[in-house]
Amino acid sequence: MKTLTWLIRLFQFFFAIILVGVLSYMIDQFRHYNYSAPREVIVPEVFSVLALVTTFFSILSVFFLGYTLQLVAAFFDFVLFAGYLASAILLRHNYHNHSWRNPLRNTLIVIRTANGDSSHHMRNSGLVRLLVALVVIQVFLFFITTILSVLLARRTDRERGLGEKRRGAHVTV
Repeated sequence: MKTLTWLIRLFQFFFAIILVGVLSYMIDQFRHYNYSAPREVIVPEVFSVLALVTTFFSILSVFFLGYTLQLVAAFFDFVLFAGYLASAILLRHNYHNHSWRNPLRNTLIVIRTANGDSSHHMRNSGLVRLLVALVVIQVFLFFITTILSVLLARRTDRERGLGEKRRGAHVTV
């Protein structure tokens, strides 16, 4: 179970890195053309940066930290799950198979063409699809690691309790 949790956390970390890059590019595009970035870009960016920090901590917690710190990691997983769920809800209008129906993609294209630059239709379509896919994947991964972290913490506490009972039995003999 520890190995599975560790692997999932690595995926969370790598996906958060990719999300930070994609979202930073989008925010840069909005700011470059003097537009404010929409919430559906800002919220996942915030939670992806938080995910980078907390997943690094959580990767260590799987193997090296005790019961209490594993519960703290589970709490952070739950917070990130809720944040990515909020991000997925904000991005709900961008789940279309046909890229031209995704408002975020269209907004990026409109602000570029309004300023006389190339629209980058394919790049923006791919980035919006990647953004939506990774946010949804992160929702599932953080939900799974929240449950696994609680289970690992309970297992660690149970093993610690059994170890103390065994040591107590050896002392009394």
